[in-house]
Amino acid sequence: MISLQDTNRIWAKISDKLSISISMVAYCVYFKNIIPYTVRDTTLILLAPLESHRNVINNNYRQSLLTAFKACDAPFDDFMIILDSEKDSFAPLQDKEAAAETVELSESMTFIKEYTFQSFVIGDSNKLAAMAALAVADKPGSIYNPLFIYSRPGLGKTHLLNAIGNFIKDCRKDLEIMYVTAENFTNDYIYSIRNNKNADFMKSFNEKYRGKDVLMIDDIQFLEKAEKTQEALFHIFNDLYAKNKQIIISSDRPIKNLTFLDERLASRFASGITVDIQPPSFEDRVAILLHKSHQYNFNISEKVLYYLADLEKSNIRVLEGMLKTIGIYSKLKEPVDSIDFVNEALRTATTTENNVTIDSITKATADYFNVKMEDILGSRRTKDVVLPRQFAIYLVSVMLPDRPLSNMVEYFKRDHSTIISARDKIGSKYESDEHVRTMLDDIKNIVLNK
Repeated sequence: MISLQDTNRIWAKISDKLSISISMVAYCVYFKNIIPYTVRDTTLILLAPLESHRNVINNNYRQSLLTAFKACDAPFDDFMIILDSEKDSFAPLQDKEAAAETVELSESMTFIKEYTFQSFVIGDSNKLAAMAALAVADKPGSIYNPLFIYSRPGLGKTHLLNAIGNFIKDCRKDLEIMYVTAENFTNDYIYSIRNNKNADFMKSFNEKYRGKDVLMIDDIQFLEKAEKTQEALFHIFNDLYAKNKQIIISSDRPIKNLTFLDERLASRFASGITVDIQPPSFEDRVAILLHKSHQYNFNISEKVLYYLADLEKSNIRVLEGMLKTIGIYSKLKEPVDSIDFVNEALRTATTTENNVTIDSITKATADYFNVKMEDILGSRRTKDVVLPRQFAIYLVSVMLPDRPLSNMVEYFKRDHSTIISARDKIGSKYESDEHVRTMLDDIKNIVLNK
């Protein structure tokens, strides 16, 4: 029978593949806290913290997960998701089984070959980050060390990390690169503690991280509440830095906002160069659309590209998704030069391919704020419910613009003035409050990427 240790290791590989194939927001919301529980024949039993997580994964990500199984040559051909209340019906895998097994660490993530410096569209919002990334790739360990890149989801951070990796692999074949998520680094460290009496395992762990020329750790914010892992990373950082090895860290926020980080580790991160990627300007968004349209060989007029650039202002990934949708529909009409045609294509894709409904928007908002959907739709007026309710109302008005106001009144069980007030209040905050804008964009990405 497969051990808990091996199951966790295989799941780490599957998670890596999955994080590439779906949006990072969706991965973080729905898969971050999913853990392997046991195995029945060739079915992997996964433990989910919430019923909503199980439902979303089964309804929207079943095929993505099964595809990740095949990509990793996992010994499973199906999966089942259970909740904590159902664990008694399944016998969990035991740690003692793992002790007798051969332990292997997670492998370096594979670089996406399409993500290169040549395919990265440079504008004022990302110029510094692109220049720093290229300089590091050209002379790893000798300039800008460490390199700390941060940005909100969907702005190109992952593209730059992969571009660095692809450049080094092509031009410096003598260098060894390790590219992992903070989550997998944590898993490896936990395994090392469990097997601290296994000299071969400890040697493998040290070689994996201390023996590389370039160490890349993605999404460092996931080290929150992992104090011991931070300490281990601190010592590995010092060792690599002393040997002039390149260290690259990415995050969804600046170092000063990573308040959970050990002060020594935060100081090490800040000792090199910190670069950010801001939301692209209108001109940059148009340039990205032109580049992608040419890349995908879409026959779409500049008028339409300008229109798309004005529709989505803060997330390149969402913008590219809209372009691909229009590109698919363009096969029905060459070229695409009608705004009405574009709106119809996006509306059809939104309601069919992405299954965006008033329920899905409200459910995603409730999950994001960790409140119950029935509370948003109920009569409670406490602060922890009012804000999610206002967010949901605003998002419905933006993402389903054709929905009549009377329908929203009936759905949210609020009068017309309350619906209008919530919509306008949050709409105003979207323009003026970066934190609110980030939260709204994150929820929108969750809905669109299901």
